[in-house]
Amino acid sequence: MRCDGQRPACNQCQKADRAEDCEYMDGPGLTQNQMLENEVIELERRIQSISSQSAPLTLHDPYAIWNASQRSAQNTSDPMRALVQQFVQNATEFGFFLHIHRFLDKVFSSGAAPSNSLRILLNVMYLVGAKLSTNPQIQAQEQAYLTRALQHLPAALPEDPRGAIYVMQAEVILANYFFSSNRQLEGVYHMNAAVSIAMASKLHMVRSARRSRSTADAASYRLPPPVDTLEEGERINGFWTVFILDRCWAVATGSAPAFTDDEANGTQIDTPWPMDLAAYQTHPFPSDFRTTKTVQSFISGVEGDVGHQSILAMHAKAAILYEGATRLASRYNPSSQAAFLSLDNRIERFRQALPRLERLDQSRADTLRTGLLVHTLSHCASIQLHTPLVQDRVTANSRTYQAAHAAVKALRSIDVGILGCVNPFLGILWGSVGKVIVQAVTTARRMRAAGAASASQGMPDERILQTESDMLCRAMGQSAPFSPLMSAQIRIFRSPRAT
Repeated sequence: MRCDGQRPACNQCQKADRAEDCEYMDGPGLTQNQMLENEVIELERRIQSISSQSAPLTLHDPYAIWNASQRSAQNTSDPMRALVQQFVQNATEFGFFLHIHRFLDKVFSSGAAPSNSLRILLNVMYLVGAKLSTNPQIQAQEQAYLTRALQHLPAALPEDPRGAIYVMQAEVILANYFFSSNRQLEGVYHMNAAVSIAMASKLHMVRSARRSRSTADAASYRLPPPVDTLEEGERINGFWTVFILDRCWAVATGSAPAFTDDEANGTQIDTPWPMDLAAYQTHPFPSDFRTTKTVQSFISGVEGDVGHQSILAMHAKAAILYEGATRLASRYNPSSQAAFLSLDNRIERFRQALPRLERLDQSRADTLRTGLLVHTLSHCASIQLHTPLVQDRVTANSRTYQAAHAAVKALRSIDVGILGCVNPFLGILWGSVGKVIVQAVTTARRMRAAGAASASQGMPDERILQTESDMLCRAMGQSAPFSPLMSAQIRIFRSPRAT
């Protein structure tokens, strides 16, 4: 829109109900919001120079188009361009589930002012971009972006029912941002907000074979029908992204998952397993396709483990097994042996069915990082399940030791140099692996002091343990500069090793 110079806000901005965003940089007359956020808004104004390219969609890398357009852009010094590109390069690690090219097209190329929900999500993307930037001046803006994003969140949902998915996406990114920053309480708050939006929007019932029993309990969040198969896919993938977040961090915080998957309470999960976003366009669901009891069917073994499913589906299944193993182990007693053996067998079948990391696209750092996360999560499911049996006496024959060894072996299959920014939950998982290694070292020393002489008696090899310990520390060290959580895990791991 063209400015007519009216102060303190031009007529164009007032007509568009955006007076708070109208800005003049030549002296007094700024609006109140600008006086508070002058520096941030000045940066945002420059984003108008970014235009989306019309390159064809790549089926393998949803971020390739945006990255390519940024590499070829003339104005490489634009700070907003740098923030968006920094986020896009690490979007998967913060739970970004939307189609990135469509989202950026909607924000930057539509010509219309973005909705409040889109602006909130964009601010959260700027926040993560600033966090991951290596430019000290940009890093200094991190708190400003955080403050701005949090200020606008409460008013986001009533504005636009379709915008709920963007607010949910913003909440997911914020949750991962806070978890990575080792601010667990705030992370849980935003995770629960994402869960609430997902449940109120009935994303757990996409393509459900059951009829919804709800009335108007969530009218303000109710989503209109998706405009196409891709938007439906974004909703499906969004649900499973929130589900994974809930299942994993419930374990880390010692709480029960919010997604109860209970038919009696109307929370049964019927949404189909997620696909790669491109697949919703190339292989859309038939119009009459319906699913039911998705999670329950997987746990019971009715459905296959992996097959040709997306890496997000594998991640969701690993999270189910991990949380289930933790829950069963917490109440383990001899009478639950049948359930224990059943879940143990389920975990092992799943682990064996996972594609080897060497088979993944080695040019896709995001895919490799997620693949490593899925493998590590499945190994840690075994650690969680067997910990009550092993306790702190970890021998070479212990299932916890074998699972920890497998987790470190997975690290050797990739270049640890790509681990500069990882999903924050890897910090929790590597902490569990490190704890088993420390217990194995302690066991080895006790056994040697008691006269054990060889591995044939189950004594762990301290040289192997030292090598694995160094490998784990090296991997965590890659992420530590960007993640206070990872730094904290390293300190915990190194403390008992030094004693």
